[in-house]
Amino acid sequence: MMKPFLILLSFVFFSCSGKQDEKMVEKETEIIESYFTHHKFKNTKENFDKVNANLLGIKPDKLQNGYNNVLIFNEATNYQISKEGKYIKIGNDILPDLDNVKADIKSNKDYPYFEELLSLNKIIYQNDLISILSVASKNTDLAIDWVVLFNYEKNETLFNSAIRNIQNWDDIEQSSRLSFVFYNSTTNVFKIREKLLQKLKSKDSFLYALTTYFADNKDNIIKKNDIPDSTLQKAIAYLLQLGFEGKESIDIQSDKTYLLLNNVYVSHPELKDSFQKNKYYGYPSLEKYSKDYGLIQEDNQEKVYSRIVDPDGFTNLRKDKNTSSQILQKINTGEQVEVLDQNGDWWLVVSKEGKKGYVHKSRIKAE
Repeated sequence: MMKPFLILLSFVFFSCSGKQDEKMVEKETEIIESYFTHHKFKNTKENFDKVNANLLGIKPDKLQNGYNNVLIFNEATNYQISKEGKYIKIGNDILPDLDNVKADIKSNKDYPYFEELLSLNKIIYQNDLISILSVASKNTDLAIDWVVLFNYEKNETLFNSAIRNIQNWDDIEQSSRLSFVFYNSTTNVFKIREKLLQKLKSKDSFLYALTTYFADNKDNIIKKNDIPDSTLQKAIAYLLQLGFEGKESIDIQSDKTYLLLNNVYVSHPELKDSFQKNKYYGYPSLEKYSKDYGLIQEDNQEKVYSRIVDPDGFTNLRKDKNTSSQILQKINTGEQVEVLDQNGDWWLVVSKEGKKGYVHKSRIKAE
């Protein structure tokens, strides 16, 4: 699923595939159009522009001549769109040996790639039921791409086929990860995909990995995609709430969602503070188990103190676990700090002024 891909959706930027020879592009476009015409598929400019705008967030005036390479959430995809041909293409390279391809097409030789291309465009631009059923049963990778990457939720058969075949988080390409949580069209910028996520909540291991990814990479995601911090934090809160939904009670020693909540709060205590400040975004289960977590921490926590030791005479208290992160304050050598978490190279501490952040373990000496 989701190989390296290329059009930007939502705040979508387009780039022309300049490296491709114009004559070769024209030749391939002519062959694809001929194949489509032979199989009774014709797309009008009005329909092409309308579907592109409504489903894909692509404005007609943004398309350049030739193939347009597409990015979703600033990540490359494996799809291109042809302005002249009024179709979407799979792959970023011109087909090899176009003369033989053209001859094969004229002789009605079977061409799986063209059959797949035809089904794809019939689904997107015509909602063709036969093509939908064919892709849902025979081409699950394509079904997943169109449901996840391109927000296609019009047909329940295709939608459910994609959900059934989403399995291992490690198989998900970087280019697809944000699309599991946010719509990427201009009409739904950074709107949480509740329908998709509700269907995925039974796959608890997948949901666990998805939530962990968003929590651990939130700063990079925000910076790369201009997502408001509050929007991303609410999405993480929603993912945690989703794991608790439908559970009358839980065993905090074994429940996967509670263990996930615990891991998120230990690794990212700022999220716990933010959730509390925002009244847990109205998510009741998240509020309940967050408060339970707080009580357990208070009961079990024995405060640990250490002192700062730095040859420079001070060290930096940082917002995140890296040297390029924001400096919250400077702590002088010899000052005592409360240590909240000693996992990894960066320890989570509280300064005497009450500021919470990270200090490299090499700058801390245990009492």
